[in-house]
Amino acid sequence: MPKRNESNPARLRGRIERVYYAGPKFSAGRLLTPTGEEVQFAGNLFARENQPVVLLGSWSTHPKYGRQFKVDGMEHDLELDPEGLIHYLANHPEIKGIGPVKARLIVESFGDAFEETLLNDPERIALKARLPLDAARRLRDEWLKNRSVNTVMAWLSAFGLTHHQVTTLVERLGGNCLDILKEDPYILIREIRGFGFKKVDKIARKLGTPKDHTPRIRAGLNFCVREALDNGHCWIEYEDLVDQANLLLVMDALDSRVRIESALDALIEEQTLSCDSHGGRFVVALPEIVRMERELASLFGQAETPNPHFHSVKKLDALIRRCAATLNEKQLDAVRSALNHSISLISGGAGSGKSYTISVINTICEESDLEVVLAAPTGKAAKRLEEVSGRSGTTIHRLLGYDGKGFSRSKENPIDADVLVVDEFSMVDVPLAWHLFEAVDLSRTTVLLVGDHNQLPPVGPGNILRDLIQTRAIPTVILDKVVRQAGVLKENCTAVLKGEVCKTSEASVAGCRDWYLVDQFTDPMAARSFLLELFQERLDALGFDIIKDVQVLTPTHKGPLGTKELNEELQRLIQRKLWNTEVPPVAMGRRAPFLKHDKVIQTRNNYDLNVMNGAIGYVVDVLANGTLVIDFDGMPVEMEKGSPDLQDLQLAYALTIHKTQGSEFPCAVVVVHKAHSFMHHRNLLYTGVTRARRTAIVLGDHWGIQNCAKRCQVDDRRTFLPLFLDAAQHAEADFARVAEAE
Repeated sequence: MPKRNESNPARLRGRIERVYYAGPKFSAGRLLTPTGEEVQFAGNLFARENQPVVLLGSWSTHPKYGRQFKVDGMEHDLELDPEGLIHYLANHPEIKGIGPVKARLIVESFGDAFEETLLNDPERIALKARLPLDAARRLRDEWLKNRSVNTVMAWLSAFGLTHHQVTTLVERLGGNCLDILKEDPYILIREIRGFGFKKVDKIARKLGTPKDHTPRIRAGLNFCVREALDNGHCWIEYEDLVDQANLLLVMDALDSRVRIESALDALIEEQTLSCDSHGGRFVVALPEIVRMERELASLFGQAETPNPHFHSVKKLDALIRRCAATLNEKQLDAVRSALNHSISLISGGAGSGKSYTISVINTICEESDLEVVLAAPTGKAAKRLEEVSGRSGTTIHRLLGYDGKGFSRSKENPIDADVLVVDEFSMVDVPLAWHLFEAVDLSRTTVLLVGDHNQLPPVGPGNILRDLIQTRAIPTVILDKVVRQAGVLKENCTAVLKGEVCKTSEASVAGCRDWYLVDQFTDPMAARSFLLELFQERLDALGFDIIKDVQVLTPTHKGPLGTKELNEELQRLIQRKLWNTEVPPVAMGRRAPFLKHDKVIQTRNNYDLNVMNGAIGYVVDVLANGTLVIDFDGMPVEMEKGSPDLQDLQLAYALTIHKTQGSEFPCAVVVVHKAHSFMHHRNLLYTGVTRARRTAIVLGDHWGIQNCAKRCQVDDRRTFLPLFLDAAQHAEADFARVAEAE
């Protein structure tokens, strides 16, 4: 063994072969160096077997254990982890011709000499991997271009990050990103989209992060709060939060709850989280959500302020009599409410005459020379609003001038309108509602909120439409009668709200029916086979374009009747049936490529491409370089192969019911089966069938469909709005009593 100076700092590289003892701040074990030497070590590190590391410290002689390396710190050795390099070479978008097999062959053949061989003798790599020499030279050029961060990027790639994610991380954190990640790997949650707590926690465990590491506990608590938000809740009870975090973190310590409570109290103290007492219970939330709901409650308190545009009651009554002669009593109440108050709400189901009522209100306002703006949460809903009103509409985001970073409309730059009509308000969550009303000047602009409280709540946090209806905080009219001209489809949709599912309706002259009930398939695979048969043989015979007219709706993404498998099957069927094209096979876990003619949906707002979340398009071409050309409602959009934009694009032959809120299709095939009965409730089925404009096909098994219609979901979203509105109403009542007493 070479002689070593025990007083000088040293670095020792190798792989941890054996761990005798491991704790968060002290470990002891045996290291195997690249030369095959075994070295005993002990000191300040958290050791895990088989880790490639660089130990920092000095040599010493222990009176009992003899010569060993005393560890002051530890670094993870990037060069000894080939998996990252394999992943990096196989998935780098600029490195062509190297897949997982060739990447592994290169790394296993050249090992630590990979970089030297690539830079000085790329011909050897080309020969070994059977690559064209030009490809090996391009690999060398790409490696040289990013040489300063290649090792970092290869190391990060081992944890499943894509090249784009790794590049983003290096750009944001700089060259010392590894040191930052070793200190707090949970920063990935904040910096990289798509990395949640559970995914990052796996990386942290590989890095040796202790289970009771404070940043881990804080990240776990934040995850639980945000998971509640993702489920639509604006707050979570303090004790429930501690319980959930304890289950999530699994710290294997008797005082785990004490440590979690300590970390939670620190987050509250520094105002990262908010904690308030409501009704004798402590609730925890994000401070911005609390502020938004408090300010919305205050604003809704001004709803009964008289409409600033109609000062003459007689003139208004005359306008209503002239323009609203055909309305029923409830519709007239809705018109009067909208024209008499600063903020009002109309809610009604399918066939209740809601659209016609809005049209009458628009006509009265326009005859009074008022500027009316129509808006909806999604592009589909805005387009539908245009169709039924005969007037132009816009999305709320576009109305507010959202550019992907912020809103141009605000208190200082409010919406330029006399009357603002917001349709499909059941889809609007708390943050969007707050931004909307921030940009409304109630001294000039009156607001009419329109929705259907029987539909699903918003995907985001809150349930404002239902909260407003239940508290009656603003003037509200419920249209609860089906108008005579609604038709069989609308009547059958309304029957769902009573727990009834109607049988297949009578055929029209053309042979098509408004409503089909197909409920004999107890086996989900049989239900799927029938659905595919509909597309193969029946739907086009009924006069439907199977791509543009028909939409399959299902509650879930997973399983044989979920969007993932249905989209794969429908892509194969439709490509083969209409264009004689075979979808190429793909490895398990990977999705099939998008092909020409495919129906696709954008799943996230992309302001660079001007394509919004929920927009449905059609692939009109696939260029030679793999670039997709997609037609989104007459607007061609290009997405390059390997672009991160493609992460937000999915096949759209089958969509979740939630995803299609605000949309309407000539024919909706609604899948309802006991296989996903845990998701079933009446509002889900109602939302699905009301997406149909001409024909609804309810497909599944008898028990599943009936169970879905009969199960009433308890509206248990935990929101602040009712609490704040209730407190305001009590305060107002107390003030009135005091004034009366005086």
